[in-house]
Amino acid sequence: MPHRSLVSSSPLLANREVPANVSLKQMQQEIPYNWKDDDVLWGYMNQFKISASGAGFISPPYTAFWDRVWGATPVEDLPKYKDLYNFTPYIKASIDVTVNLTLSNGFELEGSTPEIRQWLTDWLDEHDFLQTARITLTDELVFGNGEFEICRDKDQNGNVITPPEDWWLKSLDPVHIRVRRDQYGNIFGYIQLLTFPPVAFPAQDIVHYKYGAKSWWYEYSYGTSLLRPLLLIQAYIDSFQRDMATIMAVYTKPMLVIKAGTPERPFTDPQREALQETFAKRGPATDVVVRGDIDVSSMQSMTRQINVDWWIKYLHDQRQAVLGVPKIFLGESEGTNRATADIVMQEYVSRLRMLQENFGDTTETRLFKELVDAKFGEGKEIPHIKWRPIWEPSLAEKAKLLTDLAARNIIARSEARAQLGFAEALPADLKDNSATALPTQSANQ
Repeated sequence: MPHRSLVSSSPLLANREVPANVSLKQMQQEIPYNWKDDDVLWGYMNQFKISASGAGFISPPYTAFWDRVWGATPVEDLPKYKDLYNFTPYIKASIDVTVNLTLSNGFELEGSTPEIRQWLTDWLDEHDFLQTARITLTDELVFGNGEFEICRDKDQNGNVITPPEDWWLKSLDPVHIRVRRDQYGNIFGYIQLLTFPPVAFPAQDIVHYKYGAKSWWYEYSYGTSLLRPLLLIQAYIDSFQRDMATIMAVYTKPMLVIKAGTPERPFTDPQREALQETFAKRGPATDVVVRGDIDVSSMQSMTRQINVDWWIKYLHDQRQAVLGVPKIFLGESEGTNRATADIVMQEYVSRLRMLQENFGDTTETRLFKELVDAKFGEGKEIPHIKWRPIWEPSLAEKAKLLTDLAARNIIARSEARAQLGFAEALPADLKDNSATALPTQSANQ
């Protein structure tokens, strides 16, 4: 058998990968084409290649020079997404609810040292990071990505000369931001095409968040807008609204068929034109009195008997499936039982937690690292974000659950009191003689 001596005696893996030496030899002997054989192109395109870039491409290497200078070209109609958010109440309300529930309860820092955590917490509070986060997460959902600039001064060699206490964050419009990358997906920086000459940023000055990133050409660097699947659906909804507005206008001021004159006494052209002008000026709920032999009848709308409920319900269901916000948050009753509502809520909370994890990871690795390295030096442990609960039960429901857990000795009585916001131990002058007192637990609890 060919290459039998090269095969390891151990069985192949479940996915049937051949040993590396066999794979390399097969490539050298049977795959004659290789764009690396073009020495001129290889050297030109890899002038700034960094180590461990891999062999696979994110975009064609022949367009890499353009992407490195002017940024990867968007394939999305980004202003269209901005209009959908600004002028469609349901979409705006859904995104605002998602952003508020994701960020409103905030987060705490854990890990690293108390000194670093305290300094970083104070910095975030002083610079109103929660507001910057709201802007960025909204952009991330609307456009697929959101950015803000870490504003600080540098010398001619690119060294930061501004102390981190004086840094601040500036949100940037994703419509005008392009990612400067090479064919391997390495980020060289960003460029803002708001004016000419454009503004170029090094990669370290921009914190870039992506929603729904893919392995695809565009989405790899720009993410995927939450609104992309709604472009056609929302166009149908808008068309339906325009048609219904026209139909309502017809019912408010119905079309009339006016017969003027009789065969024996027909209207002259001036009489007919005067009559037409009189009826054209007729407003809703008004009477028109004219002289002559006139017969007026209303024209029935042909859309009167059309059932459109199923169509608009289908469109709304499709939009709801994409946005995922439970109707109760948008002022609508669910119309389902409690079990179904709980499942919908759990799925929505799972979405919010994924948003939190994605947002937190980028914040830690990009913003926190820049701040901690500048203040305390490189090599220090970076604090991690611990998000507070998105959704908490009412105090009564929480008390019932914790009381039951404490009664079964699953948690200590002091733990139950602490989670309800009370002191861990009863005050010395307060004696618990209630009939529902919890079982006595040891003093160390």
